[in-house]
Amino acid sequence: MIFTPGPVEISPRVLQASLKHMNHRSQEFRDIMQSSLHALRSITSSERVSLTTGSGTLAVEMLAWSILSRREKVIAATYGEFGDRMIESLERRGCIVYRISKQENEIIHPDEVSELASNSGSTSLFLVHNETGNGTQVSNLKEVAGAAKKSGMKVLVDSVSGFAALPIELESWGIDAVATCGHKGIASVTGVGINILSDRFDSSLTKEDTPAYLDLEKSLRFMERNETPFTPSTGAFSALSEALEELVEEGLKARIHRTSIFAEAVIKRLSAEGYSITGEKDTRSRSVLNILTRRKSTDVASSLGKSGFIVGNGLGKFKEKAIRIGLMGTITKEDIENLLDEFLKLDQI
Repeated sequence: MIFTPGPVEISPRVLQASLKHMNHRSQEFRDIMQSSLHALRSITSSERVSLTTGSGTLAVEMLAWSILSRREKVIAATYGEFGDRMIESLERRGCIVYRISKQENEIIHPDEVSELASNSGSTSLFLVHNETGNGTQVSNLKEVAGAAKKSGMKVLVDSVSGFAALPIELESWGIDAVATCGHKGIASVTGVGINILSDRFDSSLTKEDTPAYLDLEKSLRFMERNETPFTPSTGAFSALSEALEELVEEGLKARIHRTSIFAEAVIKRLSAEGYSITGEKDTRSRSVLNILTRRKSTDVASSLGKSGFIVGNGLGKFKEKAIRIGLMGTITKEDIENLLDEFLKLDQI
């Protein structure tokens, strides 16, 4: 069973849908596109949704290359590995980046965003909602985004492992654009990057130096007729449609609540056993937990894999020191209890 932070465990119906092979200019594929777009528009209350064959990183880079400009001043907040990757993407874009770096137990204060915006003249804020690399989150995203909007900035959010697992709202929180994917909170197979733009966001999406594949405006034009500009992975798009149908059936709020309940159960049990989990109450993720192990973490992960539980290894400074457990996908409380039983048996010095 897959407990990585992505890909995640999926249902049999989503797996079956991923096997579909079809002409991407057929009515069958347009119907699949229409279903996915309708579901995403319904749960986000935004009409401007783009689907592209690729990863969550592709979706992040589409925002960077379609919305931001070379030499634009951007505030970028990072908690770790994926925040750093986002900053690398911004620097490759040619942006002038003003970095806010946080430790796992530190919150991002709205006032420091406002102050840095005033001092730097930045026109955009780009941050990672949920840091997949170490299990931290910007739990006060609404307040941070609000401070940025009051400073006149565009607000762009990488919610690759946050969307459909943690609360996030574009319109009421002042977020202009979100990048995510299908293979984490939505619980589909890998292969679809997703961009969602606020309906009120009216900045130009056309940049003369934007690579064609990363052209968000072109993608949105094709979405209007339920097509993609370039040949997509039809199987991945078909699976996404089924996964979104499952999400709508469960309800977005119910899925977010389920993820939170699972996280609290893991935290409670492991804390009672004396384990440390990265982050504090205000910064700890609910979709990805970074658990410090007693044995070498790669050995623990390998042993869990042999027992049928696939978890993620620690990244960066947590390499060899932690495992990462994803609480997204079609898992149950019983599945989690079984994983923890095996983990506690194997992680003994």
